[in-house]
Amino acid sequence: MKHTIPEILSPAGSPESLKAAVENGADAVYLGSKEFSARGHADNFDRDQLLEAIDFAHQRDVSAYITVNTLVKEQEIEDAVQYLEQLCNHGADAVIVQDMGILNILNEHLPNLPIHVSTQMSIHNSAGTKLLGSIGVKRAVLARELDIEEINTIRSSTDIQLEVFVHGAMCICYSGRCLMSSFIGGRSGNRGYCAQPCRKEYSFEGNRMSSTMSSKYLLSPRDLNLSSRLPDLINAGVDSIKIEGRMKRPEYVAVVTRTYRDILDRLSTGPTNGATPDEMRRLEVIFNRGFTEGYLNGDPGRKLMSMDTPGNRGILLGHVTGSNPGRGTITVKLDAAINVGDGIMAGVKGTSIRLLWMGGHKVQSAQAGEVVTFPYGWAIATGTQVFKTFDSILVASARKTYQSVQRMVPVTVQVEAIKGHPLLVRMSDYHGNTGGSTSENLISSARQQPLDEQALEKQVSKLGDTCFQAEAINIQMDDDIFIPLSMINSARREAIEELGRLRLAGYSRVCSSVGLLTPHPPDIKDRRPVLSVRVAGPDWVNAAVSGGAARVYVDIEGITGNEPATNTAIEEAHWAGAVVFIRLPDIVKDKEMSLVTGTLDQLHGVDGILAAGPDQISWLKEMYDLPLAVDYPANVFNAQGLDFLTALGAGSITVSPELTLDEITSISAGYDIECLVQGSVQLMVSEHCLIGGIKGCDSPIGRGCDSPIGVKGEIKSGVKGGVEGEVKGSITTEQITRPCQPGCTEGTGCTGVTGCSIRDKKGFVFPVRHDNQCRTHIYNSKELGLIDSIPDILEAGVKFLRIEGMFYDAKQVEEVTMLYSHAIETYLENPAQYDGSVHLSGLKKMFPGNLTTGHYFRGVQ
Repeated sequence: MKHTIPEILSPAGSPESLKAAVENGADAVYLGSKEFSARGHADNFDRDQLLEAIDFAHQRDVSAYITVNTLVKEQEIEDAVQYLEQLCNHGADAVIVQDMGILNILNEHLPNLPIHVSTQMSIHNSAGTKLLGSIGVKRAVLARELDIEEINTIRSSTDIQLEVFVHGAMCICYSGRCLMSSFIGGRSGNRGYCAQPCRKEYSFEGNRMSSTMSSKYLLSPRDLNLSSRLPDLINAGVDSIKIEGRMKRPEYVAVVTRTYRDILDRLSTGPTNGATPDEMRRLEVIFNRGFTEGYLNGDPGRKLMSMDTPGNRGILLGHVTGSNPGRGTITVKLDAAINVGDGIMAGVKGTSIRLLWMGGHKVQSAQAGEVVTFPYGWAIATGTQVFKTFDSILVASARKTYQSVQRMVPVTVQVEAIKGHPLLVRMSDYHGNTGGSTSENLISSARQQPLDEQALEKQVSKLGDTCFQAEAINIQMDDDIFIPLSMINSARREAIEELGRLRLAGYSRVCSSVGLLTPHPPDIKDRRPVLSVRVAGPDWVNAAVSGGAARVYVDIEGITGNEPATNTAIEEAHWAGAVVFIRLPDIVKDKEMSLVTGTLDQLHGVDGILAAGPDQISWLKEMYDLPLAVDYPANVFNAQGLDFLTALGAGSITVSPELTLDEITSISAGYDIECLVQGSVQLMVSEHCLIGGIKGCDSPIGRGCDSPIGVKGEIKSGVKGGVEGEVKGSITTEQITRPCQPGCTEGTGCTGVTGCSIRDKKGFVFPVRHDNQCRTHIYNSKELGLIDSIPDILEAGVKFLRIEGMFYDAKQVEEVTMLYSHAIETYLENPAQYDGSVHLSGLKKMFPGNLTTGHYFRGVQ
């Protein structure tokens, strides 16, 4: 089967970057306004500028996709709707969305505006794309965590377009599932203001490891580079390849876009090996944290990560051969060329090259193999590697590509110049648009030198600084005529302006959101609150019920292999009057679905399923006649999102923990809202196995690890694939060489729900667990605790109050549940006399100095 060459989709975080993308061959650009955009720190566009940018792209036959890919609060919905209507009317080619509420609005009320679902929705299986296709979504931006076979599987199950990231920065967490920036500093990645805590230093700690990994950038991935894998993506039927970088400089956009444009152009004529050595060097020097092919072949383990530095590595420039602290200079033997104006990094310090000496003489440049000296104001050891992080020649060359118009739209020019008639000029494009102009004055006979055809052709082909280029000129004219140059210029200008207006008019639509926002359903008064508890496995169910839980969520990962015990636990819970729901994994890829259903099919008496997202509801609602609840990874932020999930079949819905209680109050009427009130909030879920990447495991299930840490945590010598010889003290980066395999967490204390963590530079400890698929889950450093705020929670319209007990032992599950059960009953019996501090004191004894109220009172940016 022959597949077509995919679209190149480039970032446009500023007007200059827009020009850089268009002039270097992008088929489409993605850009956003200063509101509702997941790159809030980019320059972006105000709304008038954004409409002009859409026109700029359309005049050059480039599609413009607008990012409306943040979570939208209820009080922002009206403004968002007006914005979407404006985009629809102006002819945006699509909007890229994350929020299910925005998706619901577009699907039901603005159907003429094409929808692309953002990677922030974590689309990672065929159930997700089938659901999107069923509601009219045109394209899904797939999660970066998919391998090529998984992309093939999704492609074979859907007709919607598929978009895949091929170059640029990667998040360690599944996009849209990260709360780390939000909970650490109140800047939400889901709202466009990620503070990038993944680019900070952390140390790794395991409770049975005899060593701790010294502080490194454990969560900082390398940059994605799939320039050599484009044939695989084409064969997989990918429709669009996406370059990340709305916060990058325009020269970066120019270089990367041109490189991928050239590779695809070569692929359109025959097989190719991807980027040439020169192209790869350009990609490296313009910006890289080290390159990786990401998950295209599965989790690459250590090779995914940039643990030594979170910033630009550039290319190796050379090695320090000497230094002169008195003069503040260093001498370097070059492995690559250098020019005055370049930027370099040596150790952790960088500088710009203002002066350059070779052989005692000032020079402007030097080549590989030569020895140069330049100013450097810090002490540095001989032998230190020096990297070039800014190439002034490359940047200047890239800048030239978009400082003048180079991407031209061919037009056909028709001219009629008949004596005694007006001058007629028509300009036509390949889309059938024709702009014309007729002069007010008539053409007269020549009194002296007549106008010849060559001169007329030259004059009508002068299209100035427009993006149009006269490809063919057809002239019908009389001999012996005179036409003033001003008449020719005016007719030409008016014709090309009308052609431009007609080209843009073809994009415009008539869209209306009148009557879109309907009143919320009436609230159900006097609803009794329900205390729910999530536990890691069947062994904790009885403890939760004994403590007073009316609903227990049991993680399916703790059930697999323990189905008989789970059935017993469910039966005992029913005797006590409680119900048991099965909580599905955060991520369920196509190849893992049979594992989930195989476990569910062995259970008896299950009362419901707690799904992590809409894909799981869509997948399971036809298979099981069970109530379906939705958990907080679904990122519900507004009533429209609640409507979407309710229509899909959801019962109770856990809203985002980034909402305040006031914001919850504004959307809770008429819905069964659930909130987290206690426990460890998950901040990240990553496809990358953190401990496996650190250890470099390569062993079968159940056999431990052939790595620097043995099955009992001892440091081993003679490690295969690591550093030969004795290994002592902290684990070094050089010893971390191979990807994770099942079984690698054995002997570390990191298996299951307890035992290992990461510690930041401020001393905050974030618990880490690894699931049955070796995915990494990172939790907040502080325990959520709102027992003294129960009146506020219930007054906000919350029905289900949940304790996240994943890290509790059975005794803790029972004690914490009992505390909340008693507090709720005390409040219901006598609200006016409720004293939350009494109940809080009991909680503080269990979690001294480690409680937080999350975002319920402070909110997020």
